[in-house]
Amino acid sequence: MNQKPDTNFRPPVVTVLGHVDHGKTTLLDTIRKTNVAAREHGGITQHIGAYQIIHEGKPITFIDTPGHAAFEKMRSRGANIADIIILVVSADDGVKPQTVEAIKHIKASQKPYIVAITKTDLPDINLEKVKKQLQKEDVVVESYGGDVPLVEVAAIKNRGIKELLEMINLVWQLSPEQSQPNEPLESVVVESFLDKNRGPVVTVIVKKGTLGKNRKIEIDNESVTIKALVDENGQIVEEALPGKPVEVLGFKKVLEVGSIIREQTQTRVLSKKPLDMADIIARAQQAKGRFKVIIKADVAGSLEAILENLPKDLLVISSGIGQVTENDISFAKTTDSPILSFNTKISGQIKSRAEREGIVIKSYDVIYQLLEDMEEVATSFQEAKHELKVAGRAKIVAAFNIEGKKIAGAVVTHGRLKIGDSVIIKRTNGQSLESKIISLKRFKKDAETVLSGQDCGIGFATNVDFSEGDIIESLG
Repeated sequence: MNQKPDTNFRPPVVTVLGHVDHGKTTLLDTIRKTNVAAREHGGITQHIGAYQIIHEGKPITFIDTPGHAAFEKMRSRGANIADIIILVVSADDGVKPQTVEAIKHIKASQKPYIVAITKTDLPDINLEKVKKQLQKEDVVVESYGGDVPLVEVAAIKNRGIKELLEMINLVWQLSPEQSQPNEPLESVVVESFLDKNRGPVVTVIVKKGTLGKNRKIEIDNESVTIKALVDENGQIVEEALPGKPVEVLGFKKVLEVGSIIREQTQTRVLSKKPLDMADIIARAQQAKGRFKVIIKADVAGSLEAILENLPKDLLVISSGIGQVTENDISFAKTTDSPILSFNTKISGQIKSRAEREGIVIKSYDVIYQLLEDMEEVATSFQEAKHELKVAGRAKIVAAFNIEGKKIAGAVVTHGRLKIGDSVIIKRTNGQSLESKIISLKRFKKDAETVLSGQDCGIGFATNVDFSEGDIIESLG
């Protein structure tokens, strides 16, 4: 059954990394068995390298070929396929060398991840020890004050599976990717092999657009007509929507993992819109964490001068001497980063691919212009990050003293204020004060939340100084 994503948000694509024998395969096999649709078809009939389940009405796609090499192969080819990564760590074995390797790959990918501690049904396990081992590798789980979710699993007994699937849906709700079926096609190869009867068989996951039978597609400059699409239940399907994994028949050769398949026409259409600072600013406003850039310069001296004087808020994820290369484009696509080129030529082939992939390349021949532009980007990025955090704003219109406590009379002008929210009080003199909301009242009655357009009385955790005209920003 071809499940349509709700409200055009495609299903998340999940992959699993971790040490050998820590239960990756068992976990994935157990999750497969939760697929009600598959049981209705009489059971899963084949292994295609990926599968999709429905949990609480929401589809989730899993890449069933876990492995660090395959994961890195996809990233190196610019195939940013995985949306969420599950880091599997065995409760009885803890953090091992391949766990550390997996953590490095996860950190480099900049993708959200969930820790799944497996084999929690075994005797004499020490979960706190495992959490502390993870902490040493800069993986700080939520129970230790970090932001990495952790789920305890005993896959062989089907324990913790529901909680893990719920956590995946929750993480995806925080940053879903919109993808409409009528967008230009983009699919990523997750497995490929030669079958003596069917010829080259390629498993893909559709990232954008719709993959359909008899559709003409292009890969590595070769045109191919799709002969058939087969899902993980062995069913022939007419089309695959965003997030759907399918086997594709009709290729002339086995493809590399991470290869990107597009519609034939799309690979030959170049963007006519020039890529400029506006594109970089727009990208800055969409990025998470620190804004990432790739730097290429003509000589070592230029590169050193640029790196030493860039704003500290920028994260240089790659830098080097010489022309922009195909690898730079792939890395830029994987990390959603612009490329800054100083005194180096950009070949026509590289320009064409950058336009096709939507990669911003900005060329400079004066260092201070590059640095000024990056200062503008850094400022814009920080402002955009702050705006994303603001859950509500209110203007202080009066100040009262009640039982020795200063209370603000305010009108909510944007979003909402809630008890427990951390707030910044921006004073008219330019000063900023931090506090927390401990009480809200409307019409002398206690309120939990106050919405835009409503007036209220606000009590703060600390005795902060404020006056009429000051602005309260709630950070939730």
